[in-house]
Amino acid sequence: MKAGDLVTLSAYANRLDALYRWCSRRRKQAAKAPMVGLIINASPSRWRKEETLYEVRWMEPDGPKGRDGQYGGFHFERKDLKFVSRS
Repeated sequence: MKAGDLVTLSAYANRLDALYRWCSRRRKQAAKAPMVGLIINASPSRWRKEETLYEVRWMEPDGPKGRDGQYGGFHFERKDLKFVSRS
């Protein structure tokens, strides 16, 4: 993934307690499309050499700030995100 890619929350992220509010299963019940975001920054992690942290700007105004929801860090890990299909 690189800056400029469109992403949404992965199945792993949907299982995180901190992201329950934005969970796609919950959003489907409300008849909404999955939340889409744009990667604006990809930077290497300070703690793990192989890991990259991603900063995402969501298209909806109330999107999560990071993998801890509205609290904590402002980055997502690779396993928290997936590409949006082109169809």
